[in-house]
Amino acid sequence: MKQNLLSAFVTFISILFITSLSSCGESYSPITLTSKDGKTIVTNNDTVKLTKFTDGEQYNIKGGNGKYFPEIINKKDIEIFKYSYDGNILSITPVNEGNCYLRISDSEKNESRFVVVVEKKDRHYKVESLSSVVEGDNLTVGTQKEISNLIINESTIKNGGKFEFLYTNSNNGIVKILPSENEQYESGSFIETKSYNPGNGEEISSFKITISENKILTLYLSEEKMTLSEDVTNKYKGRESEYNNLEKAYLIYNLSVIPSEN
Repeated sequence: MKQNLLSAFVTFISILFITSLSSCGESYSPITLTSKDGKTIVTNNDTVKLTKFTDGEQYNIKGGNGKYFPEIINKKDIEIFKYSYDGNILSITPVNEGNCYLRISDSEKNESRFVVVVEKKDRHYKVESLSSVVEGDNLTVGTQKEISNLIINESTIKNGGKFEFLYTNSNNGIVKILPSENEQYESGSFIETKSYNPGNGEEISSFKITISENKILTLYLSEEKMTLSEDVTNKYKGRESEYNNLEKAYLIYNLSVIPSEN
């Protein structure tokens, strides 16, 4: 009998202990950021990368107890980014290059801290090789090859040349072009516009470049193919009688990315 009473007492004390542990507080999952498409999850101490002169990124906040309080922690005088939070979506917008922290806490004192890095939008490319596209239904194979060779050989920008687009706004800035490794840079201005390839939906950036009053050109950037293309049809069509059937001619700069310094 005494043993049964002892057993019942131990069981009772165990239940009280477990109950008291449960009442001390709930366990929450860590606070994280999830991109709107759900493909990117940013956890505590991870980095959110933004590019200046863009719209930034939007996230859903997950974890914690659901009552969130974002806060910028910046040890510098310059504003690196700004944010808005409507209780559902957290929008982070770049302002200036640099890095600082975004801390998100909840009403139960759970918190996570994220590094926010704003990078320049500038693009730096090196020309690795040149190629061309020549089209015309009635062009012979020999004529196509001849025009193709002319396009490449007559290009003022050679292998080792560079294109540098330095943004002063979201769609314009200063361009610096190095024709070849042994020459000097020439500078001008550019205006960028966006379009989409109707065939595959690829985004194409068109750069209208003005070097001087008499030197204006348009280049088309494909980041997917890593090329800059220049339409040179009018330059070659009709130069020789056998070139009259030329319909399209493009000079293609095949690029590599030169990492920029913030």
